[in-house]
Amino acid sequence: MCFSVGIERNLSTLSKLFSVPINGEAFLELKEKAEQFPERYKIPADDDRLYPQVFGPVIKAVQKNMTNDLDSTPWGVLTPMRYRVRPHDAYEEVPPKFNLFNARLDSLESRKTWRPLFGQKHGLFPFKRFYEWVEGETQDNGKKSKELVSFHSPQHDFLMAPVLYDYYQDEKGGFFSFAIITTDPPEEVLAAGHDRCPIFLKEEYWQGWLNPEGRTKEELYAMLKAPVQTLYQVTSEERPEKAIKNPKEDRNQLSLFDQND
Repeated sequence: MCFSVGIERNLSTLSKLFSVPINGEAFLELKEKAEQFPERYKIPADDDRLYPQVFGPVIKAVQKNMTNDLDSTPWGVLTPMRYRVRPHDAYEEVPPKFNLFNARLDSLESRKTWRPLFGQKHGLFPFKRFYEWVEGETQDNGKKSKELVSFHSPQHDFLMAPVLYDYYQDEKGGFFSFAIITTDPPEEVLAAGHDRCPIFLKEEYWQGWLNPEGRTKEELYAMLKAPVQTLYQVTSEERPEKAIKNPKEDRNQLSLFDQND
């Protein structure tokens, strides 16, 4: 699984790089909710790390009613989504022991959480690197230590992962949430002690993945099973002191919503 991921928090940078508009209204609404309900609407800390239960920028398809001009319709739009799916029909949060932030490629049709989303609600998540705890050296007590490492592609500034998303609504409002689709790791990731890896989707499949209507499951699997081939670099990381900040503790961390360079 992907314990956490490194993101680009400047929305304008992402907007220009991938030629997609920003759903500014949704990000401003999230900013207000983060101040009103900080335990529910969490924002990345200054280290630009995205953990489960924290919101980050995801590209989703543009709703057909958002524009009447088909010639000017963008291929996607940056939208805030929480990293860990909250099923639309879940009256309570699913216990943390269940991994709802990573969707295994081999479980998209067998697991009840992913089944209604696969082929229906697809998104794309741009990120820079992913982190995981792996086994380290054997200690004096005979047990192996835990070490935090990160994986990134020196050949690419960003990785684009296919995701599944859902939408949850209650009296406190509604929000999108997503899960990264993962697959078996390449040799260098496996050698570092990690048994999963996000799928690095080819650019030629981005629009097709965002718009699954009319495509067969075989076509969708073909996209997922032909990822970009890259060599991941493994880096030892320091143990994070604090994963998430409360918006009321430090308002500067709301720079996630900064739309300027």
